[in-house]
Amino acid sequence: MPIPENLIDQVQNRTDIVEVISKYVPLKKTGRNFKGNCPFHHEKTPSFIVSPDKQIYHCFGCAAGGNVFSFLMKQENITFPEAVEMLAEKVGIVLPRQSGQSKEQASLANQLYKVNELATEYFQYHLANNAQAKEYLAKRGIGPDTIKEFNIGYSPESWDSLLTFFNKKGVASDLLEKAGLVIPNDRGGHYDRFRKRIIFPIVDLKDKTLGFGARVLDASLPKYMNSPETTIYSKGRNLYGLNISREHIKKAGHALIVEGYLDFIIPYQAGVKNLIATLGTALTIDQVKLLKRFANTVIMVYDPDEAGEAASLRNTDIFIAEDVNVYIAELPAGYDPDNYIQKFGAEAFEKLAKSAKNIFDYKIEKLLGRFNIKTSNGKAAVAGEMLPTISKINNAVLRSDLMKRLAEKLGVDPDALKEELKKVKPDYSARQIVAKAVEVRKDTRTAQEMVLAVMLEGGAFVDAVKKSLVPDEFVNTSIRDIVKAIFDMHDQNLEINPAKMISHFNNSSDAAVIISEAVNLSEMMLDKERVLADCIARIKKDNLNYQLTELRSAIKTAHDSNDETRLNDLIKEYDSLIKITKV
Repeated sequence: MPIPENLIDQVQNRTDIVEVISKYVPLKKTGRNFKGNCPFHHEKTPSFIVSPDKQIYHCFGCAAGGNVFSFLMKQENITFPEAVEMLAEKVGIVLPRQSGQSKEQASLANQLYKVNELATEYFQYHLANNAQAKEYLAKRGIGPDTIKEFNIGYSPESWDSLLTFFNKKGVASDLLEKAGLVIPNDRGGHYDRFRKRIIFPIVDLKDKTLGFGARVLDASLPKYMNSPETTIYSKGRNLYGLNISREHIKKAGHALIVEGYLDFIIPYQAGVKNLIATLGTALTIDQVKLLKRFANTVIMVYDPDEAGEAASLRNTDIFIAEDVNVYIAELPAGYDPDNYIQKFGAEAFEKLAKSAKNIFDYKIEKLLGRFNIKTSNGKAAVAGEMLPTISKINNAVLRSDLMKRLAEKLGVDPDALKEELKKVKPDYSARQIVAKAVEVRKDTRTAQEMVLAVMLEGGAFVDAVKKSLVPDEFVNTSIRDIVKAIFDMHDQNLEINPAKMISHFNNSSDAAVIISEAVNLSEMMLDKERVLADCIARIKKDNLNYQLTELRSAIKTAHDSNDETRLNDLIKEYDSLIKITKV
């Protein structure tokens, strides 16, 4: 079932939007409002405004806006119910089960979290009681404090030890299978997924255990094994270690990206704390969006082998498309972050990271080593690899400079590269598409938005609009829906509250942006009565002109088809409308 509106209102009433947002964005009081740099796009001059009176936020740079739920949805990449649940937990309000699921389905996630916590304790117990596993970690340079901080454990060499442990606690094997801890066998039973491996719990930003990574103690294969995709775990949406490194990343202003668990743990233990590790797959948009909440610059530190080089090249474009500055740090041959730190220390590792190459220099160097640019085919191949990357760069000056440098490297005519660049299919990220749509809306602000802005003041302003306009006269369907909602609330003598109205639309991003824009627009109006009268007149005039245009088209069609009866009726209708325009 959906969350009752009265409970949503209670959560919102008990929550201070300034307090919530200030945990993510430094805010400075300016008059009645608070101001800061927008967390949703890069800016040097603060244009992000938070209104404690209205309980909404709005950015004049990228037009992001909404209430406290909208902010958390965008900042934490969560759904509206999840945002309500997060705040409800903080303010002590108990919510009913959500989304029409059965109690069993609704509680599955919580059951899996509990199972994983118990599994973590189980693995930790077996590590503490296994000399071989402790010796392995000691040889790898992992100290007792680090083992405790990362909840590292060990799975014994048994087919059913974990299964037996949970069965004694009354936990069904089917639930363990859903958690990815056991695997079904051919006889209708199950066996442990992880056996004789070091266990690394994978934890989210809420410090909940999602799944596990497991490493062998010897050279047997596969070296690493991870939990499968489950209800609560998706390797494409999470990053190892971010739960403990995020504040260090924010402080440093950039994140180091490594591949493996030990490649994260050893540098972190040595004092290099602004890093994260991927979970054995190519980076996804969800992971990039997750990481860019804390830094807009990343340095990829991958192994200097063919696989590491391929991973670097594969992952860079996705950062560029999301406007994240990306650099690549190359380790010496035969080293990974783990053993490099062990031999040369943290200071040398950080120095190597500072010498990282920008994506253009790194990628062109690798491509020049792969293709012979003394041949036309070689030049075309390098250009074919570089142009899609350059096309994703939003800054026109930087893009132009890189095109010039590429032409010089290849010894080709810059105009020829420009022609080839035009052939590259645009690959806009969702954020870029939204930004472009926002720009269009900002440039074509209509009288409809002005009327909505005044209506949000409530009272006599709503009465004035109801006397002059009906909802269908609002051509913009999103504004029309909001106007209808305001009329309904007004008829029921309910307060016209912008923050609650955003929640009324389940925090739809479109409604949130329109309402937050309208609130800020209203605050800039000096004479609201005059603005309202002028805009109502403009809407009526625009709609009348539209009707006249449609009638002219219909009259032409009727004339061409020799339909005299319809032609006469249309002309009469047209004449009557013309008279209205002259009144």
